Amino acid sequence: TDPSPPPIAMIASRFRHAAFSLPRASSAIVARSVPSKAVLPQSRLFRVSPVVGSQLPVYKDVNSSELFDQIDADKNGFIDKNEFAQACQNMHVDELISIARSLGRNELSMKKPKAEAKAESFGKLVLDRMYVTFDVTISKIFPAGFGWQGASVIAGNMGFAGNSLPFFICTGLGDCAGVLIGHTGFKMITAAAGADVNIKNEAQTGLLLGSAAFCSGFCWQPVLNTCNALELSFTESAFWVCSGCTLAFYAGLRIFRTVYGSVMDMEGVEAPTYANLKADWGLSVSIGGATGAFVGTDVSFGAGNWLRPVVGIEEGTSDLMGSIIAGSSTSLGFVAFQSVQAVTVSKGKCWVD
Repeated sequence: TDPSPPPIAMIASRFRHAAFSLPRASSAIVARSVPSKAVLPQSRLFRVSPVVGSQLPVYKDVNSSELFDQIDADKNGFIDKNEFAQACQNMHVDELISIARSLGRNELSMKKPKAEAKAESFGKLVLDRMYVTFDVTISKIFPAGFGWQGASVIAGNMGFAGNSLPFFICTGLGDCAGVLIGHTGFKMITAAAGADVNIKNEAQTGLLLGSAAFCSGFCWQPVLNTCNALELSFTESAFWVCSGCTLAFYAGLRIFRTVYGSVMDMEGVEAPTYANLKADWGLSVSIGGATGAFVGTDVSFGAGNWLRPVVGIEEGTSDLMGSIIAGSSTSLGFVAFQSVQAVTVSKGKCWVD
């Protein structure tokens, strides 16, 4: 046989199987757990008393690792049937069940040194993050801006004023459609190119992101209208639009994670966790940057709009070109904010990691 110790999972499996399949030990064998205040870190203390007149060894107060070593008579790091049967004669079955449970919690496993992670250069980390950033920009951020602007044109043609609820709903739906169609369509293209993609799951992910985008797309115009009513400058307006849409997108992500991931149990949507709570916030901040840059398309701020030469939608611009410029503005803002995260957030802490 292989003399090397088997993995703890194998030990746990055999230990648990034996603990629940062997006949009950003599009730004359008394076992008790030491009070909780005596429990050592990562271990549990046991006292096992021998049968009166027995010649079997006495297990005194020991922690779980020491107890394991005592049962492991041949010291090979593996408890075989004979060694376990010997232990059964000395212990009450309730104590055996406690040990079996502790094995399931890896309390009897020896701490193994962590494998040294491959050193990754800072430049490689940033490049990997920017790769994901551009992937998201192409498949979701540009389509979102394009969809919002296109929907605003449709809403205007339907007679909805820019300060009306129907207008806000239309633009929110345009934002949502851009993200959903952009994400799902992009994944379908990559699947056609040979990538291993689950289209159903990706469509559900697109629905989650699109639903959150509806929230930020719905809020964009009323927040900007409020800034205009307060006669704020372009920079101040961009800041408040960025802040408001960040919160709206984040709230949408958390709400629809619960709806799609927990209530509807969609396979492609992870239910709310602490880990994705933080990741969702990082994404939302960059989405806020996209919505802030989108304010640059509004040329009514005049010379104060320092983004006007880049993404301003001037009078006479065609609807199609206006939508393309809008998508470009959201892309610009998203990449700018995400680039800051790419170079400042610790490894493993950025949402794209």
